[in-house]
Amino acid sequence: MNHLTITTAELAKICGVSQGTVDRALNNRADIKAETKQHILRVAREYGYRDLVAPPRPERSVGQIGIVIFNLNNEYFSRLVTEIEFILRGLGLSAVVMMTHYDRQCEIECIRNLYNMGVKGIILCSIGSGVEYHNYLNLFRVPIVAVGNNIGGVPYVGVNDRAAMQDMTERVLGEGYQNIIYFSPALRYPNAHSQRARYEGFLRTVGEKNHTVLTDIGDIQQAYDRSTAIICSTDYYALQVYFKAKGVRITGFDNLDIMEKYGIEIDSVGYSAAEVAKTAVDIILGSCEAKTRIVGHVIAEHRHNASKEN
Repeated sequence: MNHLTITTAELAKICGVSQGTVDRALNNRADIKAETKQHILRVAREYGYRDLVAPPRPERSVGQIGIVIFNLNNEYFSRLVTEIEFILRGLGLSAVVMMTHYDRQCEIECIRNLYNMGVKGIILCSIGSGVEYHNYLNLFRVPIVAVGNNIGGVPYVGVNDRAAMQDMTERVLGEGYQNIIYFSPALRYPNAHSQRARYEGFLRTVGEKNHTVLTDIGDIQQAYDRSTAIICSTDYYALQVYFKAKGVRITGFDNLDIMEKYGIEIDSVGYSAAEVAKTAVDIILGSCEAKTRIVGHVIAEHRHNASKEN
């Protein structure tokens, strides 16, 4: 049976302490440091010890793959889930999708619930990270593959966010823009791993050149001079800028279909969601032994929008 009941031994693995230390914390004994006790109790609550764990299901739900994502607001995640479901259906399998809404506790519960359902594996777009989280994921006796955010500790499939943003930034600088704005509201979130990697790629490339970092759409002006370019960390953010600012060069990341479909003048980093989906499924089903698979990226050029008057 695959049901995961968090035991004291497993709590010890997650926390990196002995089982005896966990027993002392849970039984409120005096021979344990207060901070260690509080830490173990927090982890016990967070990872579902005792009554927080759902009751075991009597049968394994064979033929299902779990997908854990933030939400479906971003077109990229919708496209990724669609690609995964299409591949699974062709293999006689089905997908179970759960959304975390960027909540770490919800993410932990989604993974546990999928495992208790008996899924064959989990494709995870995660905000969780750190040694404890990796130890937690390693308790599950099914393959787990991270997509989008490379959290370490489990196989990863996705683009090299840092290198891709370096390429985009080099492209913009090569066009002669003097005033560079980097726009990424996700930088306000502590666990946006891929967004941090993109930001690092930008900083590494822009160097000492004049640049500003903004995280609030309210700080975007309605008009800019011709020397300004705004580099956005996602197409979703780029679209917000596109419909607010005039006379400015805008770039994004993910190359959403809406750009080409509606002639939106935003260049973007493009990569294949279909390749990400297929590779993730292959790892889950054991037909790909790679621990990390980086898919290629391109700079997708649309009409430059420096002269846009919207």
